[in-house]
Amino acid sequence: MSRLAADVGGTWTRLALLDGGETRTRHYRNAGFSDLYQIIERFLLDEQVAATTIKYMVLALPGPVGEAPMHLTNLGWVVKHEGLHACCPRAHIRLLNDFQGAAVGALHASEGRWLNPHAAAPASRGPAVVTGPGTGLGLAWYADITEAALPRASEGGHADFAPAEARQRALHAWLAQRHGHVSWERVLSGPGLGELHAFLAAAEDPLPPEQVQQHAETGDATSREAIALFLRILGNWVSNLALLFRPAAGIWLCGGVVQHLARWFAGDAFLEGFLARGRMQAVARETPVRLVEQADVGLAGVIHLARGLTP
Repeated sequence: MSRLAADVGGTWTRLALLDGGETRTRHYRNAGFSDLYQIIERFLLDEQVAATTIKYMVLALPGPVGEAPMHLTNLGWVVKHEGLHACCPRAHIRLLNDFQGAAVGALHASEGRWLNPHAAAPASRGPAVVTGPGTGLGLAWYADITEAALPRASEGGHADFAPAEARQRALHAWLAQRHGHVSWERVLSGPGLGELHAFLAAAEDPLPPEQVQQHAETGDATSREAIALFLRILGNWVSNLALLFRPAAGIWLCGGVVQHLARWFAGDAFLEGFLARGRMQAVARETPVRLVEQADVGLAGVIHLARGLTP
């Protein structure tokens, strides 16, 4: 009997088949499918595996996870337990928030670097936070990293964006006029990077984030300014988490946008935003922050959890 693990993101769904000591993975772009069930069925077909051989199914889903039908954030899909059982009728199903999976994967990742030169080494126990921008903005946290329990899920990325200075206040007003409510995710996500570029360029239509990055790589000043503003606001967000959680074991950054912008963290923007805490700057200075540079940490976390399930 096999195990199926999946990390469902806003743009891609990444799946793994665990069969004995072998792990086989595939990625599918969500836009090519009408629901998650079609992706699971396509994956089993591509792997030439019978649905009845799947004993465990572990799925990390974007959005609040519960027993009721689950509406997936940034996708418009609805997931029901009976639909999953129809895909794999003999499977024991375990569902979690996508950033719970990312948090497990991030803390087990070997590739990365520490960003805050003022902080001491992270504590070996105590609270830790994992966050990061992709299609959305995820957040999960550990009360103590030595716990065996899953990290706690959160929808904190949908909290109100708090502009930190005059330009960000102008950005907030511009976004509010376009969208109404302005969350941190509205700014700190792949689409958010496109919005920042449109704001700075006084353009009506945002560029796709990959185009902003490509233009920055070729020296375009507005695209570089958009990335710098994005990283400064990301620093603001992360230092808010430092105040909220006091995570002695560190704050861990992951997500697709972080992967693509990793080299830009060598500049000053992120750290300047992170340390802009006024009289609470000392709290930020003592908080370790790690940039996770390993790809597909969400899927890695779900695979880790699937392997740990016992008959």
